[in-house]
Amino acid sequence: MNADEHERALRRIRGLLDKAGSTSFGPEADALYDKAAELMAKHRIDAALLEASRAPADRSPVVERPVELGAGQYVRARLQLIHHVAVNHGCRLLTHTTRNGRVATVVGVGDDCERVELLYTSLLLQATRLAGAAWVERARRSRTGQVAWKREFMFGFGARVGERLAELSEQAARAPAAAGAGGGSVALVLADRSTRVDEWLHRAYPRVRSLAPAAAFAGHGGLAAGRASADQADLGGRSLETARRALRR
Repeated sequence: MNADEHERALRRIRGLLDKAGSTSFGPEADALYDKAAELMAKHRIDAALLEASRAPADRSPVVERPVELGAGQYVRARLQLIHHVAVNHGCRLLTHTTRNGRVATVVGVGDDCERVELLYTSLLLQATRLAGAAWVERARRSRTGQVAWKREFMFGFGARVGERLAELSEQAARAPAAAGAGGGSVALVLADRSTRVDEWLHRAYPRVRSLAPAAAFAGHGGLAAGRASADQADLGGRSLETARRALRR
């Protein structure tokens, strides 16, 4: 895929999402979103292959994108969710706390960072909606422990999303390399992209420390509900335009 084809693919994806958002016919919207998701997955691979075919000096730089996670009972679950999205898109995650709450900084090649921010926002919106619907059903039986249950739900949702994204990443890495992309397998190209991010991170933050994973709270039934709901989550295109609008607010 050359640069012109790359730009045409982006225009086609945007067109599909715009058309899906404007139709009132559900099945048509679903079909358009699914096609956009398919193209977006393919686009990421082609973008990496196109990048690999360029001279090192012409490749996109590694950048940092801060994402505010807020504060409160669910912040560690949000951190887990964006971590899973980041590592499965060739990015790394830094985090620090400000007086306004936790901030996650996504480190990676620019288009990967944008994809991470959009997909994380989309998944957070989906998780919030699905948790609310699942709690309504649970509240018919018990009205105790809502915060603890939703916190478990978010952890279960994030863990299952991470598993699904890892499966998709493995499938993508097994795809054949496009002609004219510089040779080699997709797996090697993506590994090289991730190595570049790791090297940049080591130079920029030589003293960074790893954060221990948060405890996966259990005992209120939320983990299983969150994992089950994550199987319904859209990981591609269906909610990305909603996420894009949320990021612009």
